[in-house]
Amino acid sequence: MTRTQRLTLFTAIFLALALLGTLLYMQLRPGPTLNVQEGGGYEGQPTLGDRRAPVKLILFENFLCEHCKAFEADTFGRLEQTYIGSGQVEAYYVNLAWGDETAVTAGRAGECAFRQDAEAFWRYKRALFAAQGADGWATLDRVLEVAEGVEGLEPEALEACITEGETQAEVARDMELADYVGVTGTPSVIVGNQGFEAPSFETLQAEIDRQLAAAR
Repeated sequence: MTRTQRLTLFTAIFLALALLGTLLYMQLRPGPTLNVQEGGGYEGQPTLGDRRAPVKLILFENFLCEHCKAFEADTFGRLEQTYIGSGQVEAYYVNLAWGDETAVTAGRAGECAFRQDAEAFWRYKRALFAAQGADGWATLDRVLEVAEGVEGLEPEALEACITEGETQAEVARDMELADYVGVTGTPSVIVGNQGFEAPSFETLQAEIDRQLAAAR
């Protein structure tokens, strides 16, 4: 092997290691410390679980996101069963209205549902993801149709809230929160001060267990 060939090989190895390091960082990069105190940046967001839970989790999703639908159907359901329902984790929710105008419609619908009934919001969120279809699916008529099957929601009041843009400020605030944290894709999850993009249940489980052990 010539000197030039050795240099080329070493360069290729270095670039491969650098790429691997970048990919690992994107999966495990730290986020800012989660502030959930009174008046903190996430105060007023939809929450699920015990406020006294030692571990805090923030979920960033988009109602038009196919990966979010899969995350909702599998990973988040397992988190609810394993950690949230047992009082070990409290979850905060942030919807990102990225995409076409129907993303904004769905975002407003979610915020309006939360205004009506905080518990019904979580049922509505699940129903919206279950109803997700092709691009542009989240029309006003469709999100209202989904709301009709959700206990605790009043579709007529929801329609007025959406069409009058009563929750547009909340939709914009969610986008600002994502910019602050550095979210670039959905679903993204912050556990404590550790950020993950499109994580598996096993990845989140390992981090939650680590933080639970540290909190004991």
